[in-house]
Amino acid sequence: MCQTKTWHSNGFPNGNIRITKLPHFWMVRDDLLPFGFGTKWRKVMGILSHLHSNQIPKVLLWGAIHGNYLASFTTILRQFGISVETITYSKDPNLRTYNEQLVQSHSETVRCYANRKIAEAEFLETSKHFEGLCLPEFGLHPNLTIGLTSFWLELQAEMERTNHPILERESKAPDANVKTDPPILIPGQNQIQKKKKYPAILVMEIGSGVSFLSAFEFFFDSQIQVLGVMVGEPKKTWLSKVEGIQSKLGMKIRPIPEKQILEMDRHNLDSKASANGTRFGKRKPFHNQWIQNFYETYEILLEPIYSANTVLSLTKWASRENPNLSIAKKSLNSQTPIFYLHQGGQIQHLDLVLRK
Repeated sequence: MCQTKTWHSNGFPNGNIRITKLPHFWMVRDDLLPFGFGTKWRKVMGILSHLHSNQIPKVLLWGAIHGNYLASFTTILRQFGISVETITYSKDPNLRTYNEQLVQSHSETVRCYANRKIAEAEFLETSKHFEGLCLPEFGLHPNLTIGLTSFWLELQAEMERTNHPILERESKAPDANVKTDPPILIPGQNQIQKKKKYPAILVMEIGSGVSFLSAFEFFFDSQIQVLGVMVGEPKKTWLSKVEGIQSKLGMKIRPIPEKQILEMDRHNLDSKASANGTRFGKRKPFHNQWIQNFYETYEILLEPIYSANTVLSLTKWASRENPNLSIAKKSLNSQTPIFYLHQGGQIQHLDLVLRK
């Protein structure tokens, strides 16, 4: 049986997040937020703060019509009374998905193209005369990390309370040599101290990279090491973009150590995966039976692109001491607890577990 600890997140409708104990690691259940949008809710909260403070009633978005980004942003923004216009693209005109339905249902207008470059060009042209906020692909904006920052603070406190022998010993007998980080200022809140209390590893996928970079910045120079798992592109390609993403998010430019970026275990994937990274969206459904078995055992739905791949890889890494993870663990403690952040995105894959 899995063990859970639950707390409520103020500001999120029915926000109920759990930390669930699995055989080799703890899972942070941010996928339980409405629609399974997870961390997308936290990102949109920052955008809504910007819209409301500047009295902006309209937003222009662009991106892939079948992706989680447009589905979540259009749905959440409309829930809060924001008018959304969407420019999107799809390479498969015959593909129909639930994400697409959400985009169509919650956008005032939708213009869909068969080519990504054409969609981007249309977005740039429309942005010149659009009377509202124009968000680039993946919604990159300085306010995007506000909700995430408060989440890391809340998560850090919950990780400290989680029932783990190492953490219990740390809390009962704090190390006198442990130093306290300088305070950070979160918009809309008082100054809050980040404390180095115990070692831990926090693992999450890297899609656009916003969540990972936000966590990396928050836990920088602390005893919590943040590891990112590449999904969709080689880590060298993504690392070359980091400075630009940090700049767009208004973050301090920090180089990311390569040891903190993990490549997907290509042995988990089908023949279209390569050593240079997973061919995102190009492969067959990932081990459907394994996902069904996992759901039946833990009542946790994993989706085939991000979480299922990472959870299976993480299980192998933790149980077999994969060299990638061992490097990080050696710098902390041989018994360092591992936390995996389930960021949501499973609503499009309910057919994997629902009986027909």
